[in-house]
Formats: sequence, structure tokens, C-alpha cells
Amino acid sequence: MTNFDSWVVVGQIIKSFGIKGQVKILSFCQNPLSILDYNPILIESTNAPIFLSLHKVIKDDLLIVRIPHVANKNSADRLIRKNLYADREKFPYLSNQEFYFSDLEGCIVYAFTGKIFGKVKGIHNFGAGELLEIFKFEDDRSLLIHFNKETFPKVDVKSKKIVINPPIE
Repeated sequence: MTNFDSWVVVGQIIKSFGIKGQVKILSFCQNPLSILDYNPILIESTNAPIFLSLHKVIKDDLLIVRIPHVANKNSADRLIRKNLYADREKFPYLSNQEFYFSDLEGCIVYAFTGKIFGKVKGIHNFGAGELLEIFKFEDDRSLLIHFNKETFPKVDVKSKKIVINPPIE
């Protein structure tokens, strides 16, 4: 089984496209076409690196790509909602104050008081900016909170700590 610790989510397959096995993907890269620069890519639940090839750009961050050995719609349909991973070693080096959104997953979220608030389960973007999905330990529920400097003034991905302001009760 592949160890995904050194791999970063760079996109997601959102639907099949046509009858020849092509898929529509949502690229999470700042420049959506950069996802192709990170080839080979791993598809969630697989162990074999694959090379995506561009069929066409739909708009902004939506691309139609071909995946080797996916030759029909039924095969493509089985990949819907699967994340696409790129090897972290292919990413540029970041300064101390920079991080990739995927680095936030698993971070513990603290209130300013130092009390543990919860844990980051995921990062989502439904079109209005990044949202952190935080699992609250206190009442076993998840919240989606807009990620910005005001709400999360301190992020330390090396120690896996994030401070939330104000804590939502």
C-alpha cells in the first residue's frame, strides 16, 4: 500500500466525460494546468502512479483528462470523487510562513485560552474560498469554518497547531 504522507492532494475526479473513459477533474492547483506538471499522479485507493494527459480545459479549474487504462464510461464512473495526489518532492520549497493547504489536515485547533477546540479533518472549497472542516472533540460534531488570517491568526504546521479566534461555542 502506498504511504500517502509524502503525497499532496492536488485535485479530484468529479465526473466521467463521454464514453471513452475520460474524466472531468477539479484542479486544486493555483494554476489549474500545473496539475499536469506533477505527473505521475496517484488516484486515491490505487497504488499505481499514472500519467494524466490533457484532453481539454473546460473553464478555470475544470479539466478533461485521459487516464491510461480507463477506456470506457463504466471504468471512469468508478473513479468519481477520488482524490488525485502528487508527490510532495515535486513541489517548490516554501518559506517558514508558507504552507500547503493539505498540511493543515490533522492539525489540532486551539482556542486563545489554550483549550483544545478540535482537529482539522479536511479542507474544502465550494467556490467561496477555503473552509476548514474541524471536528470538535467537545460535542463530536464537525464545523466548516472560513479559513482566513482573522479567524485563524496562528498556524504552525510543523507542530501541527492552529489557533482559532474567536472560539466558536
